[in-house]
Amino acid sequence: MALSTGERDQVWRAFMRIGTGEATNFVKQTVRDAVDNADDWADSAAASVPATSYNAALNATFRSNATAAQKSLHHVSAHASKPNHSDLH
Repeated sequence: MALSTGERDQVWRAFMRIGTGEATNFVKQTVRDAVDNADDWADSAAASVPATSYNAALNATFRSNATAAQKSLHHVSAHASKPNHSDLH
């Protein structure tokens, strides 16, 4: 089940607040777009084996500039916001 726009915004704000303490080479909108990418990817994964890897599903700017730690935090943030994963909050 896809996150609502408000829920996607909450994930984006949480990621921006928590961060990883590392410098970034992308703007806030790139991170917000990556939240959409992750949620869309998770929905496709819920329906069947996703056609692309998580990393490939991210927008090129985020994928190319985010560190492994930033990508991991982003993935966990988006995953924990899913209604059936409330135990991860």
